[in-house]
Amino acid sequence: MPIPQFPNYNREQFLSRIGNTPLIKHESLSRETGRNIFFKAEYTNPGQSIKDRAVMKLLDDVVASGAVSPGGTLVESTGGNSGVSLGLLARLYTPCFKVVLFVPDSLIQDKVELMESLGCTVVKCPAAAPPGHRDCFVEAARIYAEETPNCVFVDQMNNLKNRQAHYETTGPEIWSQLEGRVDGFVASAGTGGTFMGIASYLKDMTKGKAQCWFADKVGSGLCQFITSKGQSWECEAEPSFVDGIGKHNLTGQMSDALKIADGAVTITDTEAILMIYNLINEQDCWIGASGGLNLCAAKQLALTLPEGSNVVTTVADGADKYESKLFSRNWLVENGHWDSIPVELRKFATYDL
Repeated sequence: MPIPQFPNYNREQFLSRIGNTPLIKHESLSRETGRNIFFKAEYTNPGQSIKDRAVMKLLDDVVASGAVSPGGTLVESTGGNSGVSLGLLARLYTPCFKVVLFVPDSLIQDKVELMESLGCTVVKCPAAAPPGHRDCFVEAARIYAEETPNCVFVDQMNNLKNRQAHYETTGPEIWSQLEGRVDGFVASAGTGGTFMGIASYLKDMTKGKAQCWFADKVGSGLCQFITSKGQSWECEAEPSFVDGIGKHNLTGQMSDALKIADGAVTITDTEAILMIYNLINEQDCWIGASGGLNLCAAKQLALTLPEGSNVVTTVADGADKYESKLFSRNWLVENGHWDSIPVELRKFATYDL
């Protein structure tokens, strides 16, 4: 897989290009539902993902705290995108920060190679390790940082600067772009910072009227937790190609999730893949895995609202980070998705050619 390239920005240029991303209308979904469905194209950030927003805020916080100085080591647990953003921002300091990233061993290799190409050290941890276990990628990162001199655990799961970044930037951008007419919002959760920051802002601006739903993947218990009002995390153990999202516990960003979220829905991998392929075909928007999942959930939320309502979601990254699965006929066949892809859309499955 060709490694995505990033422009050679200095720190000021990079930071000035974070945010103010396009809000794009999904034309066919909007026609089909009679509601207006939009997505924030976060892959247009300089680091090509929504994580630039939070990482900028988080890195400013840890540097200002004096916990680590340039030339030291930044440690994070990541599903890929925050690791890329950290790798890009770390090298804009003098001297550069070193970056050590802990990931679940189920993470798509495309993302691992991308982070390594930025000079990051990537440590794989057992994906099956439960939250809080020392082998869990989050806990392993924390332990490493505690035991290493001039090193800090950035902790995107619990540092509320993550959530604040979206309350202060992404939420207001959506509000402005739709001129204050927002009826629904959907997003998936990895750290929970994106959903909680944007949803909190939209709830405040609409006096609680905006409907806010979590989008969840198979194998995650978040949908069950929300719909059972906190009584259960129960879910079927099932793998998913949608990296970086899904929960079996609440992060520090999500302590008030039951107060903010009005609902949740689980989307299958096949549904997400079909959404991605259709959007590429119709609007030439090459969106990533969680973006396809989020748009499926946005459609479901939209259908519960009056005709003409405006529903928004986020597309965290682009399709290039998922090429070895998303556009691989072999992988699609092996994982039971190929037969669901319409013949006219199979032209995009070119990875194995």
